[in-house]
Amino acid sequence: MKEVNPVKSVLRGNERKGVKESLQSLLLFLIPILFIIPLYVYNILQGIAAYYIIYSIYIVGSIGITKYNGRKLHEIGLSRKNLPESLLISCALVLGKLIGELVRSGVHISPELTLSTVGEQALYNFMFSGLGQEILFRGLILFSIWRWKGPKVALVVSTVLFGIMHARMGIGYILGIMIIGGFYGYVVYKTKNIVGPIIAHGLYNFLFDFLLIS
Repeated sequence: MKEVNPVKSVLRGNERKGVKESLQSLLLFLIPILFIIPLYVYNILQGIAAYYIIYSIYIVGSIGITKYNGRKLHEIGLSRKNLPESLLISCALVLGKLIGELVRSGVHISPELTLSTVGEQALYNFMFSGLGQEILFRGLILFSIWRWKGPKVALVVSTVLFGIMHARMGIGYILGIMIIGGFYGYVVYKTKNIVGPIIAHGLYNFLFDFLLIS
């Protein structure tokens, strides 16, 4: 009888699990692209409602897949460990962008603000957009592929998919957003923590997509 090498058996088992988890994360990424975004493009599903649905799917799906595979949330970066470092490096991007905008053209607070719009945008950007994108791209996808193929492949794949998510904005925007995604991916690579990118992502969108105008 051929002797079974227990080390090789464990490695093969881990690789199969890595493949399964990576495919699950990619499927979760594709679901809104295939079903929700077309409804938005053809005005069947109106406005920001489409994105609330998309990011809700990403949040619930990422946590659900993680739990289904018997993993803890810290295994997709939802942890207090290294949080100060994660937050500091992530928010440096927001600060750099703000300084750049002030130097380049000057920015000021939009005059058309109301308490309700500020509250709505804060909820959307911090609890849905920032959390939804980071928990999928820098959380589930990055860590799943990392365990399967290593951090370099994981960084490239998660960054490219993050760019594809914004394809409707044009090639120039995609390239810019991939640089931002790559930066957040590097933060996660260094800290194993996605909480900093979640907060910084929400703040970036809240400031530059809503609160401040050139």
